Amino acid sequence: MRISKMRGVASVLALSIAATTAGAAEPAPGPTLWSAAQEAGNRAPVSAQTTAAPATGNPRTDSSFFKTTAGRLSLGLLAVGLGLTVYSVSHDRKPVKSPVR
Repeated sequence: MRISKMRGVASVLALSIAATTAGAAEPAPGPTLWSAAQEAGNRAPVSAQTTAAPATGNPRTDSSFFKTTAGRLSLGLLAVGLGLTVYSVSHDRKPVKSPVR
């Protein structure tokens, strides 16, 4: 029993050491945020930066969420859960009996 525990401890220790040495190699540094922003600004023409594409109408985002079927169902489930919670709290017949209370 003691030998199997030692093997388990040794394997965990070996895996953790292997994981730290594998993750120790640092990747080459990439471009900084400032240089990447400057390059992106230089590549895009000025007309592309100022004009926006026309917005397409999405029927799911045009109206309120609670007017959709999913919104009504979620409100109904919330109401049922709240009602069940209030009912179970008010009809609790067996109070907790512990030495602390």
